[in-house]
Amino acid sequence: MQWIIVMLLLFISSVEMLTQNRWKKQASAGLLENCTGCVLCSEDNGCITCHHRLFLLIWRDGIRQFGVCVHTCPPGYFGVRGVEVNRCTKCRSPSCESCFSRDFCMKCKDKFYLHKGQCFRQCPPSTVALPGTRECQETCEPGPWSQWSPCTHEGRTCGCKWGVETRVREVPAAPREEGAACPAPLETRRCRLRKHCPGGEPCTA
Repeated sequence: MQWIIVMLLLFISSVEMLTQNRWKKQASAGLLENCTGCVLCSEDNGCITCHHRLFLLIWRDGIRQFGVCVHTCPPGYFGVRGVEVNRCTKCRSPSCESCFSRDFCMKCKDKFYLHKGQCFRQCPPSTVALPGTRECQETCEPGPWSQWSPCTHEGRTCGCKWGVETRVREVPAAPREEGAACPAPLETRRCRLRKHCPGGEPCTA
């Protein structure tokens, strides 16, 4: 009975090895058949160098690595053009779908939100999530008001007429899509000029 079990285990192991070898041969044959764009192509490693307009994409299978020449780098990679070879370089963050550089993401994968080139599961404080673009938008929390400006009328700060004074506050950039509207960054109010202008008529109460 034990030898039957041993034989079955050996048979299953042999089938798995044959399957893996067949897949590796097919993959190797596929690489050789798809050497279009390769300047140099290896049976073991696929493309080694590409024509100058293409990017070399390298991926790993265990301890082995394979190369293929592509026009556009796939999701999770960005293209870097070099003097000798153009390469597809992987984005550093695994939650990044496309990136401008290794550390600056432009689009995040599902369930992540983009903010200043980084991907977050939850938007940082002082930001709100925009489901439409999956980005974190700065909220419009205004800063404190400045002091009122001097009262002016047609650019003059003296006279006996009504003028205008203003004050300002710092407000983040307005949202592009959803989220609360930003409050006004500037406020004005009427004021009365009561300072005598040299050579002018004196102000009366």
